[in-house]
Amino acid sequence: MKNEVSKLFASIILAVIIVGIGYFILMGISNYVGWYGYEKWKYRVGTDSIENSKKRNVFVKELNYKIIDGKNLNDFKFTPYIERAFRYGKHSSRETVIDKYTKFPYNLSYERNKNDSIALDIINKEKLDSSNVVWGYLKNPSLKDTIIIKIEGAKDKNNEEKSGIIKIW
Repeated sequence: MKNEVSKLFASIILAVIIVGIGYFILMGISNYVGWYGYEKWKYRVGTDSIENSKKRNVFVKELNYKIIDGKNLNDFKFTPYIERAFRYGKHSSRETVIDKYTKFPYNLSYERNKNDSIALDIINKEKLDSSNVVWGYLKNPSLKDTIIIKIEGAKDKNNEEKSGIIKIW
């Protein structure tokens, strides 16, 4: 009887070890496919906070801004800044590779409260040197003109929508 209990215990331990090793192998394969499959080091990225920008040594300067006609923006946090363009390193998103081969070596970025259900839309994209849906790109570490961003948000508990205009200079 004692021998049977020992065999059962050994079988359980062996099964746990096999499942554990299998889990780590699958996790490694998933990480490899996820990172190398998407080739994340090939694409330009940006930070979402001044603190992260400074940690990566890409922060250039904070910009001035003013919110106009803001409605229901009690906890709204927004700080625009300029940072150098960069990509992730080939083997890790912790690595920072400054993007030297671009016409637009600076990003217009902003730090904001991610808990808000708010969309920010750059109204006058033509004032930037280049842009896409999320980022503004710059040839120089300064703005040529005032940038206007429209704030659109979900309704709050009083059924009032968050809205406003941000001017950045």
